[in-house]
Amino acid sequence: MPGMNDMTAGLGGAIAMQIVISLVVAGVISVAVIWFVRRSLFGRSRGKQEQINQLQTTGAKARAMITAVQPTGMIVNHIYLRSVVRFRLEPLDGSPPFDTEKTMMLAQTNMPQIGDLWPAWYEPTNPQQCAVAQVNALTTDQIPMFREFGIPHPLDRGEPAPPPPAT
Repeated sequence: MPGMNDMTAGLGGAIAMQIVISLVVAGVISVAVIWFVRRSLFGRSRGKQEQINQLQTTGAKARAMITAVQPTGMIVNHIYLRSVVRFRLEPLDGSPPFDTEKTMMLAQTNMPQIGDLWPAWYEPTNPQQCAVAQVNALTTDQIPMFREFGIPHPLDRGEPAPPPPAT
């Protein structure tokens, strides 16, 4: 039965090919998931961090008031919830306020509230290019920055922050 051996060999080759394809697909998916989770949890890319540092050095300052928090449904490690956060940026120099949004990983145990104020920096020639100081936990080392932006800090027992300028 020479035909039977040929058919068995062909079937074995097809099964081996399916196994190889399955392993390759599983490997590609695993690498993509690991890359996304690593990037989401362990910080920004070097280029993004450099852009943020540049904005903090040369950008204009603003208070970013949270106007909406919309979870995307993605949860990482049963703790972090990927969310689209909308902000109303109020420039400290009295320029007109503007709206923007950022996608962020937020700890479910410390979700921001509508109306919370966070320090922000933006590029005056392109206001949508901005960085917001995400507040994950309140600490006393944040007090000087909050004072600089005129934002009250719950742990600040010194002088109250100045009120925001009238717009």
